[in-house]
Amino acid sequence: MAKKKAAPVDSAAQAVYEKGRAYYRAQEYERAFACFVQAAQAGDADAENFVGVCYEAGQGVARNEKEAITRYRHAAWHGNVFAQYNLGVCYAEGRGTARDEKAAFEWFRLAAQNGYAPAQHRTGMCCFGGIGTQKDARAAVGWFRLAAENGDARARCDLGSCYYAGRGVDQSMGKAFRNFRAAALRGCAEAFNNLGYCFRFGHGVRKSEKRAFRCFRAAARRGCAGAQYNLGLCYALGHGTAQDSQLAMEWLERASQGYPAAADLLRRLRMQTAQQNKPLLQ
Repeated sequence: MAKKKAAPVDSAAQAVYEKGRAYYRAQEYERAFACFVQAAQAGDADAENFVGVCYEAGQGVARNEKEAITRYRHAAWHGNVFAQYNLGVCYAEGRGTARDEKAAFEWFRLAAQNGYAPAQHRTGMCCFGGIGTQKDARAAVGWFRLAAENGDARARCDLGSCYYAGRGVDQSMGKAFRNFRAAALRGCAEAFNNLGYCFRFGHGVRKSEKRAFRCFRAAARRGCAGAQYNLGLCYALGHGTAQDSQLAMEWLERASQGYPAAADLLRRLRMQTAQQNKPLLQ
C-alpha cells in the first residue's frame, strides 16, 4: 500500500471544520455534523473523517457503521492519518465491514508511517502477536519505541514489558523498570501494575512491598483488573499494608469482573472468613 500524503487544505473549508470542532466539543452534535459535512464536500479530509466519527457513534446523525467506514475510506485515501487509523480499527473489529486482520494491519502501518503514535503502537501489537502479519518481536519493539518517543504511554509500557521478558530485545530489568516508570508518570494503569511487580520482587529496583502496594493501589484505582487482584492479595496477606479481609474482598470483587483468578481467591477468602466467624456452639 503506497504512502498517501494529505492534500492541501482549503482555508474556507478549514474554517467551517474548526467551527464544527467547536460545536463537537460543546456536544452540539447536530450542528457539528452539519459543519463537517459542509467542509467535507469542499474537500477537507479532516472533516470527512469526523463525518465518519459521527456516523459511527450516532452523534448528530443516525448511527450507520457502513457509512462511517465509507467516509473513513474516502478520507484515508486522501491522506488523513486519523481516518487511516480509524479504518484499521474498523477492519480489526469488524465494524461496518467484514473483519480483515491483514487490511487492518496495512492501514495501521500506513498511519504509523505517517507519524500517528497510536497507530505505531497498534502496528507494534500486530507484529508482536502476528495479527495480520508475521510475528516479529524485534519489529514490534521498534514500533513500540517509536510510539513511546511520540508520547504514547501504553507503547512505553509495552516496551518495558519487552525488556522485562527479553522479547525482541536483550532482557534488562533496569530498562523495563525505567520504561514502566515513564509510562506510569503519564497515567498508564498497566504500567503502575507492572511497577508493583518490580518493587515486589526487586526487579530493576530495590525490593519494597510498601511501594509495590502503592503502585498496585494506583493502578487499581485506574481500573486495572490485574492490579485490583494484586491489591486484594496485598490486603488479604498484609503485604505492604495492614491485613484487612474486608478491603481484600472488596477489591477482589471488583477484579472478578475482568480477572478470573480473583473470583477463586474471593470465594476462598469468604469461606475462611465465614469459618472464623462461626460460633463455637451451634
